[in-house]
Amino acid sequence: MKRLLLLLIGATTAVALSSCTKTELVENTSNRSYVYTIVQNQWQWDNGVTYQVYYDKAIPALTDYYLLEGSVSVAISFDDEASYDILPTTFNGVAYSVNYTVGNVTIYAEDPLADSEIEVPLPENAVVKVILSDADFAGEL
Repeated sequence: MKRLLLLLIGATTAVALSSCTKTELVENTSNRSYVYTIVQNQWQWDNGVTYQVYYDKAIPALTDYYLLEGSVSVAISFDDEASYDILPTTFNGVAYSVNYTVGNVTIYAEDPLADSEIEVPLPENAVVKVILSDADFAGEL
């Protein structure tokens, strides 16, 4: 009798569990990435400043939303996109950093000691990836 009862309970449990459906919630993400290359002669510098160069890039999709609520990530590759370093980073003795505003990203390359006697050695090509990510703004802390 016990065996029959256990068999009946097991069969009922198996039928009940197999009839359940798994619901998977897939949220639509509208994250965007933009890739561009900085060629060695495209870097700019301010007059008299040799220890810091910069490159400005217009990114029209970088709106107030991403500046204030979303997320902006920037990475740089010096090996034709075999790998990326997230900014800020130091590569071959050069400190790379980023500043962004609405519609614009500026990449800086500078001597980490800001020594005016040093001229920043520039890479032949640098591939930059800018990622704009959505976020649920939870409020200020």
